[in-house]
Order: sequence, then structure tokens, then C-alpha cells
Amino acid sequence: MNDAEIEQYLNRILSGYLIFFYDNERYELRYASHQLKYEASLIYQNIINNEKYNEWIREEFATNIMLSLGLWDNNTPKLIQQLEKNIENLKVDLYKQRLKKDMVNKTRPKIRTAESQISRILKIKQDFHANTLEGYASSIKNEYIICNTLYKNNKLIFKDNAQQNTDSYQYFNNLISVINEHTIDMNIFKTIARSNIWRSYWNANKTNIFSAQTIDWTDEQRSLVNITKMYDNIYEHPECPEDSVINDDDMLDGWVINQKRKIKAQQKEQEINNLDPRLKNAQEVFVLASGAEEIEEVLGLNSQESLLRMKEKINIIKEKKEIDDFDLPDVRREAINQLNTMKKQRKS
Repeated sequence: MNDAEIEQYLNRILSGYLIFFYDNERYELRYASHQLKYEASLIYQNIINNEKYNEWIREEFATNIMLSLGLWDNNTPKLIQQLEKNIENLKVDLYKQRLKKDMVNKTRPKIRTAESQISRILKIKQDFHANTLEGYASSIKNEYIICNTLYKNNKLIFKDNAQQNTDSYQYFNNLISVINEHTIDMNIFKTIARSNIWRSYWNANKTNIFSAQTIDWTDEQRSLVNITKMYDNIYEHPECPEDSVINDDDMLDGWVINQKRKIKAQQKEQEINNLDPRLKNAQEVFVLASGAEEIEEVLGLNSQESLLRMKEKINIIKEKKEIDDFDLPDVRREAINQLNTMKKQRKS
């Protein structure tokens, strides 16, 4: 995104409303006040209360119905969780292997593929949600907000209800499609938050960046500030990554995930050490894990070198079935190192 595009997005966020064109006519979507959002939420609750005994699919039963229709699977949540974990691991690999261009070029498409898989799965559930009573109530609630914030020639186009007739509702849906095309996604917010033009405003006065009070900020303004604060924390971090990482969303995600894992591993290690101080300098500590997730956490306490030694041991034990402790490669190497150390000390 070039500077002109960043500036256009930023001016839109600062102004608090969206200007767009449809059939060569100018429209404005203004920010919904808290009063309007409150009124919309009452409409939502009213529909739920009035329609709850009618023949609607309820959200709480939606998953079971999707299962019966073959639209969902009992293993789908696990699949989503596994895909999310794969994305995390790929992003960490991308960060750690950032200097290897071939590795980067191979890893990034894998991230996009996994993300697309999750999006396709979640879209099935989102589409089905529209058929539930809660989905219907949400659509009426959102329609009420749009009808009371959408202007042309400084006048509201619709009066509380877009479903006055078929033509007006089609017109309404066409405008909604255009509005959706102008949604600011997370990657755009991140690009703006890193930009010099925005940070010149931000660094000048972080505590009073918008004229309105915090409670009256638009959703876009609040999102931009929260993301900017995230970048501030990264810039101030003692292990702050280089600019090339900060400017790459995937690599920066990898850095953040890696930092979280390091902190979690340190906390787990400290917990184990607190159980018995004698474990602090131990070469190997056996911890009984209760499940797959805890096994992964315990393994995460090991360095890459330790994991390789562990794998080497397991392979030899599988191959020979029975083996003396001294014949294990790492034990033998340690003994040889100690013997060499003793020889050097004698010579000195």
C-alpha cells in the first residue's frame, strides 16, 4: 500500500465516517452512536423473545443440526485447532528461517493455504448461523443501524426499515455490498499503524489523539489505537526484532508466538524447579504428563539440541531393544568429555 492509499484510509478513520459512491452518487455511512446501538440491541432482544416459540433453529442446537445434515463433523473443531497450530508453527519457522529466501518462499504459501482451509470451514458455520433465530435477529439489528446511519445529500435514505418493498430492499442490499467492499481488514490497520504519517500524529500526543473522548471513538479509531499500542510494545521490547520483521505481518506473528512460547517454557521450568531445587542443575528430569497438550508443553522445555539427543536415544533403543546406559551416545560422549577434561587438568 502506497502513502496516498495510507493517507486516504487514515483520513477516513480520523473523520469517523465512510464516503463511497454507487451509480455515480455520493453516500455517507456515519458512525453509530451508543444510543443507536442500544436501541438496536433492544430490537434484537425483542425479536428473540417474540419468536422463541416459533419454528426457528436456535443457535445452541445449530451444531447438532449441521452434524445431522452432514454439514459439520465431530472432528471439525479438532481440525480447526490443528490448522491454527500449524499456522503458528509455520509463522515461527518463517521468523526463525527469515534469512533463507528459499525457505521463506516455500513457507508463506503454506500459511495462506492453511488460512484458506480455516476460512472455508468457518464460512459453513457462519452461513448456517444466518438461518437461526439469533442470525435473523442480528440481521434486523444491523439493518436498523445501517438505516439510521446511511445518508445521501445529508438526508437519511431509509427510515428505520429497508424492507418497505422489494425494490428498496434490493437497493439496500446493493449498498451493503459496496459498504462491505470498503471494510478495513487487520492487515490494513497494521500497515497504517506502522506508517510514518500516522505515527507523526501518534507520537505528538498519544493521550489525546482524537478530539472525542475515548468512549466516543469509532470502532475503527479504537482498533487503530490498540494495534498501534501493540507496535509500541514491540518497539520497546528488549529483544525487538529488526524492521524487516516488523514490516512483515507473518514474520512478526512468528516473533510474537516465539516470545510467548519462550515465556511459557520459562514459567513451566520455574514451576518444575520450585517443586524441588535439586532439579535445577539436573541433566534429565522426568515429568509425568496427563495428556497430549501437556506432553507438548514438557517437550517445549527442551532445547533443539536436547530434542535431537532424545530422538537419537529413542531410535537406538527401538533398534537394539536392550542397551546398557553407558552405550547410549550422549552418555558415552559425556564420559569421553569428562575423561579429556581430567587429562588436560593433569597436564596443567
